[in-house]
Amino acid sequence: MMKKEKKREKAVKITEKSNVEFDKLQVMTSGRVYQTLLTKKYKSRTQWAKPDPQQIKSIIPGTVTEITVKIGDSVKKGDRIMVYEAMKMQNIILAPFNGVVESIFVEEGVKLPKGYLMIYLKADEAFEDATSENDDNDDEAISNVRDLVG
Repeated sequence: MMKKEKKREKAVKITEKSNVEFDKLQVMTSGRVYQTLLTKKYKSRTQWAKPDPQQIKSIIPGTVTEITVKIGDSVKKGDRIMVYEAMKMQNIILAPFNGVVESIFVEEGVKLPKGYLMIYLKADEAFEDATSENDDNDDEAISNVRDLVG
C-alpha cells in the first residue's frame, strides 16, 4: 500500500470510533415508570431560552422585501410591519401586540439567516404587565423540567 492510502485508512478508522456516554432518566406518570437515556450530546446542547416577544426575528433564511414602519411609529396588534420572502413565499409580518417601533436592524433587499433580529418593538405597558404574570408561571414550569433532566 502507498503512504496516502494508509493515511486515508487510518483517518477512516479514527472517525469510526464512537465515544458516546449515557445517563439514565426515569420519569413516573400515572403510575407508570418510563426510562430513557440521555446522551452526552443531549446534555451539552444549548439550553432553550424563552424568546423575547418584543424581538421580531427571521424564522427561516430569506429576504426582506418591504418595511412598512419607521423607528418611532406606533403600531397596533395586527398592523403590517414588513414583508419577508422565504422559499419563494411572501410572509407578511404583523405586529403581535400594541407598541412602538424602537429599532430596525434590516433594510429592504437584505438576505438574512434564520434567527436574525429584524425589528425590536417596545410593548405597551398593558402587554408587559400581562406577560410578566405569565412569565412567573412559565419560569417555574421550566425550572421543574430542567431539574428532572439535569
